[in-house]
Amino acid sequence: MSTGQLSEAEAVEACVEALDEATGMLAHHPPRALAAALAMHLQGLLAVLHSQHELSTEQIWGLLEDVAQGASLGSA
Repeated sequence: MSTGQLSEAEAVEACVEALDEATGMLAHHPPRALAAALAMHLQGLLAVLHSQHELSTEQIWGLLEDVAQGASLGSA
């Protein structure tokens, strides 16, 4: 493991892997309950990023549109 700082792409990949592991441990819960819990958690994260001026309202809407589009494409 490198002691250097991860690039943004590497950090995202590491987070996705960690979330895959965490959601795997929650697989015994109904998918709708897991989705609702993840949505609540995402709401909190986005609120913090917005309050710290890391993301604008427009950027948040863009992210949410990407999520919605990805969900729609995934079920097509």
